[in-house]
Amino acid sequence: MPNDALYLERLMNSFMLRLTSLSFMLLACWTATWGQTQSNTTQVVQVSGLVVTGDSLSPLPYCTVFRSRDRRGTTTDMRGFFSLPTLAGDTVEFSSLGYISQQVVIPEGGELGRVNLVQPLGRDTVNMADAFVYPWPTRERFKQEFLALGLPNKGLDPAWDSPIDPIDIYDRLTEVGRDGQSTSTSVLSAQAKQAGYAGQAPPVNLLNPVAWAQFIQALKSGDLKRQ
Repeated sequence: MPNDALYLERLMNSFMLRLTSLSFMLLACWTATWGQTQSNTTQVVQVSGLVVTGDSLSPLPYCTVFRSRDRRGTTTDMRGFFSLPTLAGDTVEFSSLGYISQQVVIPEGGELGRVNLVQPLGRDTVNMADAFVYPWPTRERFKQEFLALGLPNKGLDPAWDSPIDPIDIYDRLTEVGRDGQSTSTSVLSAQAKQAGYAGQAPPVNLLNPVAWAQFIQALKSGDLKRQ
């Protein structure tokens, strides 16, 4: 009698162990099948097309095309063409400077897994600040009107309130030599003039009316005297 009870206990333990193993195997098979079914339901769709302007339907180059879920994408070429891999149900965003951004939800691509589209973008209106047109026709007139305002100095510049003689300032400016830019310009002009007559004798300006006109103008303005 005790041997029969021990045999039945061992038989029940073996049966429960086999039942547990079979349950784990069935659960693993069901999980793998469910995962494969879920992966097959998400279709990869290759989205290709053109991005054009909304007013003239001209190709829009260098437009940014990206997936909203991972912010990855591409840009259009010079002809406005793009191609981007997505998943069915993804949201693709189109954006370009000066145009209103647009979003498109990608449908299923059918048996071939492809979707072709033409996406127009409307121009974005930018409101600029007010522009004021002043009535002064020349820089000299503006200078006169600006000095006539009589803006207060408030101690910022001592020379502002001191009496300044314009003739004295002009005389001081004439005594100042040329700066680096003026000197280099003069030297380069002389070198270019010499290079133009390389290999031949330079012309004589005694019979040149333009040279005589420049000489007379220099005499009247006093340039030769200051030099």
